[in-house]
Amino acid sequence: MSKILVTAATGTIGRKLIRQLQASGIPFRALVRSHDKGAALGCEYAVGDFDQPATLEPALEGIDALFLNGPGGEPLLRQQIPAIERARAAGVKRIVKLSARGADAKSGFSRFHGQVERVLVDSGVAWSVLRPGSFMQNLLRNAAVVRKEGRFYGAYKDGRVALVDAEDIAACGLLLLRNDDHEGQVFTLSGPEALSFSEIASKLGKTLGKHVTYEDLAPEQMVAKLKSQGTPSGFAQAMVGLMVGYSTGAGAEVTSAISDLLGRPARNYDQFFADNVSAFR
Repeated sequence: MSKILVTAATGTIGRKLIRQLQASGIPFRALVRSHDKGAALGCEYAVGDFDQPATLEPALEGIDALFLNGPGGEPLLRQQIPAIERARAAGVKRIVKLSARGADAKSGFSRFHGQVERVLVDSGVAWSVLRPGSFMQNLLRNAAVVRKEGRFYGAYKDGRVALVDAEDIAACGLLLLRNDDHEGQVFTLSGPEALSFSEIASKLGKTLGKHVTYEDLAPEQMVAKLKSQGTPSGFAQAMVGLMVGYSTGAGAEVTSAISDLLGRPARNYDQFFADNVSAFR
């Protein structure tokens, strides 16, 4: 049976993928940056760092398929491109890259994913790519203010977004890692419905049984609010840049990729809120 290496194993997608791998009984190893983080996962792990490519070699030993994931932005280029080469040299047969919607763009936060994708295509290793939009799990960042104020904030205006549940992203990743039916393909992932954030707030309110509203802020105000909550300046700017993009409809496309791959509907907002109601209550 093939063995899988999961990178960014302690992140939103990585943790969910690991749970699904554990449930399926498929051999895998998690790549982490410290022994403490590895021990907390409760699975086989290797300590390594994308910024020190030589540390990836022990992690890749005996690995057949690689789930390539990591923080976005320009660091992707210095981290994932050498990782692809190390994987090829180690005899990895398949790489599934977690990319992002908009990777084909010539500007914007996602363009670095596109550059890595092109290196992957030329690597000689069998590949497939997942391009999700923003995650439903990002809504959990608003949990504290929803509990305190009964509202959440953004810079989306009336833009509709088809947020995707990370559980679905992980499930698609697992499917692609396990078989070669979808090699050389790119899948743009979305949730099953595109809603405005006012509509999302209304759905959350119905789940909680109380009134929840969405308050739209000017981009510079939203950056300041995120920074006041402890978000690093650069990340706050990037997040608000995505919000502004979504305000123009950039995140509204609904695709059938999840249902096509998994043979079931993508998880919707109601399911997500029902599963995470305790975070907001």
